[in-house]
Order: sequence, then C-alpha cells, then structure tokens
Amino acid sequence: MTHLVHQAHLSIDFSGYWHAGSGRSSGHHLDAVCIRDAADLPFLPGRQLKGILRNALRRAEAWGWFTDIALPVGLAKTHEALLFGSASQEAERDSTFAGLLQVDSASLAAEESLFLQQPDNVVLRELLFDELYSTAIDEKSGTAKKYSLRGIEVCLPVQLYARLGLHVTALDPELRQQQQAWLAQANPWQALELALPLIDALGAHRNRGLGEAVLTLNTVALGA
Repeated sequence: MTHLVHQAHLSIDFSGYWHAGSGRSSGHHLDAVCIRDAADLPFLPGRQLKGILRNALRRAEAWGWFTDIALPVGLAKTHEALLFGSASQEAERDSTFAGLLQVDSASLAAEESLFLQQPDNVVLRELLFDELYSTAIDEKSGTAKKYSLRGIEVCLPVQLYARLGLHVTALDPELRQQQQAWLAQANPWQALELALPLIDALGAHRNRGLGEAVLTLNTVALGA
C-alpha cells in the first residue's frame, strides 16, 4: 500500500529587525550576536521554531479552536501531544513519546544563499546585519543610567523558509495506529494551519517589537 509522506514548506516573512540569539557576545561592544550558519548567513534554528509552533497550537487547542477536528483514539490525548509529542515534564521517562511533526531550521532561499556564499559577496553578507543600542533611563533624573548601555546584533527583514514533515514515529502499536489515522485524513495540517495566525513574531525580544513576521504554510503530500 502506498504510504503518504506529508511535507510542507513554511515561509517566514519578517517585516522588521529580528534576532535569533547565539548565546554569545561580540566580546567588545555587543552583548548578543545573531546565530549564523556555516556560511555566515542568518537562520532560525528548527528547535526554536518548533517550540513557537507548539506554543501556538497549545493555545489554539485550549481556546477550543479544534472542536471540529477529530482526534483519533490512542495514547495521545491532545492534538498538541499527537503532533509534537508528550510533554516531558508531565510524563514519566518510560511513557514519553515523539510526535508526528518534524521541523527543519528556517533559512534563506537556496538561490539567495548560494549567491551570498560567493567569495566576492562578503560585504553583502555583512549588510544583512545591523546593531541596535539601548540604555536604561533613571526615572528621577530622566537621564541614562551609568553603565546601562546594551547593544545587540539584529538581522534585516528577510524571508526564510523551513521544511516541515509529518511522519509516523511511534513504536508503540496503539500510538502508531493513532498517528497513521491522523495522516490518513484529507488534511493532516489543518490544526497547525488554524494555529498559525497566533504567531506574529519570532526570535528574541519579541515583546520589545523585534521579529514581527507573517507565516504561511504551503502543503503537499508525496507518495513513498
């Protein structure tokens, strides 16, 4: 029997500066620099992206957005658990399980990446990044507090793309059957598609205006 491998391409269209942290400073004037790939290009790690997608789906499910989407009977008791796996903090180690959804890192389009990787385009690569500075203000004097200057590296607005996949991952027969039943639906992406509008920003400092973005999911099913 033909097994359907469901894949999707998630496009992330940033409308302003954004910052995906590397956990490092520049060593002299920047307190935080952006994470970059091996070619010094910006990207958003799949682990961060998956966490944000999971948070959006959790909220949508808690608000009753999935009442019309049947959850197949099985070990996973929520749409979140079926797609993203069990929450480790809520389950014993022996009872944890992986979800259906695989999320790759989000990167520039292949054509853009190849162009920017050319040796003559070192300057262009660096132009993708900028620096932002801020200081804490003393409420009494209205002036900047001493030693409060902070600087971070940010990336300019770009469009990134990430590949998503839905795959049967379970070894447990009951969960495996549940995952297969979900993939047999006409649109196994429907829960994620409903939750996607809840994401309006990505990366660090989202509560400070960075990382505003529009996410779009383009789905396709491939016979394997």
